[in-house]
Amino acid sequence: MVDRTNSKTLPTGVRIRENALEINFTSKKQRYYITLPHPPTAEGIRTAAKIRSDLINKAKWGILTENDIAQAKGLDVTETESMDGQQVLFQDVAQKFLKFSIANKDSKNGYRKILECHWMPYFALTPIANITTEDIEEVIIDRDFQTAKTFNNCATPLRGVFELAVKHNQISVNPMNKIKNRKVQVETPDPFTRKEMEALLAWLDKSLHDEDKFYRWYFEFAFWTGCRPSEMIALRESDIDWFNGTFKVSKSRVRGLEKKVTKTHTSREVYLNERSTLALKALLQFKKDQGYKTDYVMLCPKTKEPFFNEKPPRERLVEAMKACSIRHRPAYNARHTYATMLLMDGVNPMFVADQLGHSLQMLIKRYTKWLHGDKNKQEIAKLSVARTA
Repeated sequence: MVDRTNSKTLPTGVRIRENALEINFTSKKQRYYITLPHPPTAEGIRTAAKIRSDLINKAKWGILTENDIAQAKGLDVTETESMDGQQVLFQDVAQKFLKFSIANKDSKNGYRKILECHWMPYFALTPIANITTEDIEEVIIDRDFQTAKTFNNCATPLRGVFELAVKHNQISVNPMNKIKNRKVQVETPDPFTRKEMEALLAWLDKSLHDEDKFYRWYFEFAFWTGCRPSEMIALRESDIDWFNGTFKVSKSRVRGLEKKVTKTHTSREVYLNERSTLALKALLQFKKDQGYKTDYVMLCPKTKEPFFNEKPPRERLVEAMKACSIRHRPAYNARHTYATMLLMDGVNPMFVADQLGHSLQMLIKRYTKWLHGDKNKQEIAKLSVARTA
């Protein structure tokens, strides 16, 4: 009877995992972990040791193929022979990755640019089975990615290419498995203060005229709903529920493309308050006065068409910040402003998370600083700083 709990009784490179036998060995600086179709019995363990020895010998003499590994796994190699990773080039798998990806059009385009810029110059004509973790690490050093976020973004499609190759039995191990994403420092939200917000809205109200008056109400709505710009410019009249005082956020608009999902792929009901209701009615009246015949709540005053992106309103807010001598922040931070106003006024964090489309965990992580309102100042004020004699 085999002692399944003591790894010392097992041959080198053989172990039992989840009631199955697994062997491991190194070839071309790549570590392989192969689960075998043999039971963890004494006979199965002897077979596993022999299979491992055969694979190591083939690797030593340079004749190990992906079909050998597929056979060891118990896979039907009839299909894999026509897709031998020794023959399939990286560029071929990359093209299939882009074709089969279920990402949206914008993300796919980003993946294509990343592959063409960062990975194709090094790997395009290389058989995908020949690419090792060390090869990738050398390219990473050569590319010298400046930020953790940039590296993570560039690693995503590369990881996907190798995952597809594993799925199609062109390679047995993803060489990206040991290359982990880098930690990204999460920036603390930088909202406008309520005083700054009111100053900006007052300037927009006073300084914008005719068609540009639209932007005054655009930002009133932004500051008092916390919607993302991409969600605002996708909003339809049919999304508004006047009876219940809510509107539905289920779409986004990015670079002129309508997406049937939000950034987080989660729809939500946002409650209207007195200020956002006033803004929404003003926006609809503006549309009526201009004679716009569309279900979109917001149209670009200049083009009379749905917004291509949020650049036009952003430019108006930048102008307002300069005029009011207010420190520059992205227009997106109107969303942070609404979130922090809710929290500072003691609104239940679960409700705030729901309104913003966040999980409660994400809300607490991002907005911890504002969860206690002015209580932090009250607490520090309790500290005695009087000097002792």
